[in-house]
Amino acid sequence: MTPSAASVYRMFRRADGEPTSVRTLVIGMVVTACLLAGIGVMRVTHRHEVLQLGYQLSREVEHVRELREAHRRLELELATLSAPERIRKLATDLGMAPVAADHIRVVTVPHRPKLAVEP
Repeated sequence: MTPSAASVYRMFRRADGEPTSVRTLVIGMVVTACLLAGIGVMRVTHRHEVLQLGYQLSREVEHVRELREAHRRLELELATLSAPERIRKLATDLGMAPVAADHIRVVTVPHRPKLAVEP
């Protein structure tokens, strides 16, 4: 027997010098294999979850980009539609004319108490 093999077998001897039974060794190896398999499964599960979250994050980032682009287009449309020159031209085309300042009246609405709505 080689010296390295003797040191390996010495590791499995009991304190009283008796070798451990094969059953104990097999049980120990099975428990160790189960622990390693469990750790492996947990690691793969964690990696899978990280990958799924990465895909979800990518989709959400794309959605935010699309929303920002839509917002930019809507702001441009608002600026175009509310341009004073455009409104003035449309009003002129509809037969409206500018009003003198002395012809403008401000109408105030008297305060009315709100009525309670019964269910």
